[in-house]
Amino acid sequence: MKKILVMASTMLFGFMGANAAGTVAGTLVNNSATLSYTVGTVSQTAIVSNTDSFIVDNKIDLTVAHQDATIVAVTPGATVQVLTFEVTNTGNKVQDFLLTQTLNDGNPYAGETDNFDATTVQVFVDVNGNGVYDTGTDTATFIDELAPDAAVTVFIVSNIPTGQVNNDVSDHTLTAQVAVGGAAGQGAAIATDDSANADTAMGEEIVFADGDGAGATEGANDGMHADHSAYKVVSAALAVVKSSCVLSDPVNAGTNPKRIPGAIIRYEIQIANTGSAAATVVSLADAIATQYGTSAANLEVRTAACAGIDGGTNACATKAGTVETNAGTGGAGTSNVTLDYATVAAGATECGYIEVTIQ
Repeated sequence: MKKILVMASTMLFGFMGANAAGTVAGTLVNNSATLSYTVGTVSQTAIVSNTDSFIVDNKIDLTVAHQDATIVAVTPGATVQVLTFEVTNTGNKVQDFLLTQTLNDGNPYAGETDNFDATTVQVFVDVNGNGVYDTGTDTATFIDELAPDAAVTVFIVSNIPTGQVNNDVSDHTLTAQVAVGGAAGQGAAIATDDSANADTAMGEEIVFADGDGAGATEGANDGMHADHSAYKVVSAALAVVKSSCVLSDPVNAGTNPKRIPGAIIRYEIQIANTGSAAATVVSLADAIATQYGTSAANLEVRTAACAGIDGGTNACATKAGTVETNAGTGGAGTSNVTLDYATVAAGATECGYIEVTIQ
């Protein structure tokens, strides 16, 4: 009677990382089988097979994902505006990654319609790892030596042109392409894999395993991945309307007064903000016409409307902030009134009132 027991023995030489991507590429795997048996009741000398060896191939995989929770709000003329992404090496080997950004690649972010291009657009790597773009510190333009399962933050940094209006959108796509790692400095891009080639046990073949990202020019299994984000202009949109009513005149007093010399006129200057952002440090200068008195006694700032303005009711909030009255030194047409509206909130309307006397 024979009893046979076959045991397999596997030895891995090199580094076998306990990472999600699996055994590190380039690891040498040796495997042999040991045959144990008995004849009758006597154990026989074990027989060891030959050793079969192979090298673990390079599974290239990566992801790019935007990190901003919502579309990034910007204002016209703003500089150093940042979109934040994360690039992760989900492959099984240390790799470099080349970074490019594309303006409006035809795949809009969050359903928004791209209608302007941000300027001075640059891509930088978060060198100090704090997750925040630091001018002068985060200057690297490619990812160097990113280990399996490791991730790094990448920024698209841009300026917003002046003249953009509320709700304008600039869409940006960040694409990462795998490159040769293993040494400091930028490695060459890996443009093709070995999917069309036969396997060699002792060779380290390259296999693209990446998925299809958000970029219009990359797809699955091409060694690239992309995601996009966008800037959206959130700005104030101000309009100013001036109207007037007559309070009294020397003949009729306050009963149906007319705009004759000596009459007191009250102006309403109404500022409406129909935009999505508050307007701050709002100041309005009103030149006094030559027909009005310009002395302090004949020029005053009020905070209430009168009949003939807003249908006799104050349809907007009273003026916020402080008032600088007659800033001139006298003489027709030489004096201004400055109304300081401080902040006009988004969707709000603020009013200021000026009283003058007709000469």
